[in-house]
Amino acid sequence: MIRIMLVDDHTMVREALCSMLEQDKTLKVVSAVGDGETALRLAAELAPTVVVMDVALPGASGIETTRRLLARHPEIKVLALSTYLDRRIVQQMLDVGASGYIAKSAAGVELRQGIQNVVAGRSYLCSEVAALVADGLRELAAAGGKHDTNALSRRETQIATLLAEGKSAPDIAAELHIAPSTVDVHRRNLMRKLDLHNVVELTRYAIRTGLVLP
Repeated sequence: MIRIMLVDDHTMVREALCSMLEQDKTLKVVSAVGDGETALRLAAELAPTVVVMDVALPGASGIETTRRLLARHPEIKVLALSTYLDRRIVQQMLDVGASGYIAKSAAGVELRQGIQNVVAGRSYLCSEVAALVADGLRELAAAGGKHDTNALSRRETQIATLLAEGKSAPDIAAELHIAPSTVDVHRRNLMRKLDLHNVVELTRYAIRTGLVLP
């Protein structure tokens, strides 16, 4: 059973998320609170597996609450949930240790998928956030890779963009008419060139280098 803590300052949002999540019998909402201080106080007592964290909270923000929570309980996974798709906020949440970021407009199937992914040790970005990365990588391609001294090849940029959109190696292989093993080679090469390891790091890279403009 995956134990969930919800942190959101809107009562109706908390109630709606509780109702939606508990339709999945593998998920149990152990607490739904409206501010960061309460979340920090209850985390040790309730031992949630995942904290679904709103970014805009009264008092300490979701960013600061996440930083403090993970400093005390690094085993907990934090999944950001926000109405905002401000690229700087996405970056800040990921920098303090959130394992994923989901727009509230995508809450539903994507939230359940995000929870399952972060529990499995994977990062998760909703399609809207992944699109930010894809847009930035397309800008890189249009600029001829001039944003980075270790410029990606045209094929690596294509594959990076498709990875950012959440597509698997077989999907990418089918779209580009190449072998899945070739996709894997290009993926390893581009991640090595950029010194990245997952899609979340790709997001940070895109924001910091100006591929996605704040």
